[in-house]
Amino acid sequence: MDLEQALVRLGKCTKPSELWAYAARFGDHLGFRTSIYACPPPHKKPSHPDTLIRFRGMSAIEFQRFAFQGLIDQGHLTNANSIAMGKPFQWIELANLTSNKAKFADLKQEANQQGIDNGWIFPLYGPQGRVGLGSFGKPKHEGLMEAGIGQKLQIFAQTAHLRLCQLTPDLFKIEKPLSRREMQILAWAAVGKSNLEIATILNISGNSIDSYMRRAFTKLNVHNRTSAAVKAISIDLIRT
Repeated sequence: MDLEQALVRLGKCTKPSELWAYAARFGDHLGFRTSIYACPPPHKKPSHPDTLIRFRGMSAIEFQRFAFQGLIDQGHLTNANSIAMGKPFQWIELANLTSNKAKFADLKQEANQQGIDNGWIFPLYGPQGRVGLGSFGKPKHEGLMEAGIGQKLQIFAQTAHLRLCQLTPDLFKIEKPLSRREMQILAWAAVGKSNLEIATILNISGNSIDSYMRRAFTKLNVHNRTSAAVKAISIDLIRT
């Protein structure tokens, strides 16, 4: 693992999307099949609807089932207990962070049946309360779970997190955060879809699209769809 070269490459990333793509490729190159990043708004739980989430190597259904409905909603994994660890830890160590051992055992058995067996979790620290979690999982061989590997990956993940904080200083400074639906509509608008096309894609009325769009304008302090899309992309609320 050429950690020094990887850290230099992180510093050269100038867009959040570029940073995430490189971090995920780095995990792939090492032999991890999944990459996960989650950063909730400052002082909020990971289950907060405005949590910034990126994942690769898992289906949306798998991520929702095991990460959110399982680890977070059932209380096994929270920022409070994982950040307090202060060091990288393995997925199999999550049992030490929950009082509901029986429910965790059921979740673990189901996850193992889906090939979700082990991986690293990294507590991440940033300015102004921007703490989060990163993970590389589904290792291709057991050697990737040696303690020394985890310590080096923690340095990589922490550096990537701090770089994202540098690139998106205003990420959580919108007074009224966008709803999931508003972000969804802006994402389609950013790739050139008209309101009518978006209404068809999302199976909602054109009037609803107009209402969501106007609320997004107000929250982002802009006056048109182009400016709204550009601002949402620049602070990494949406990706194209």
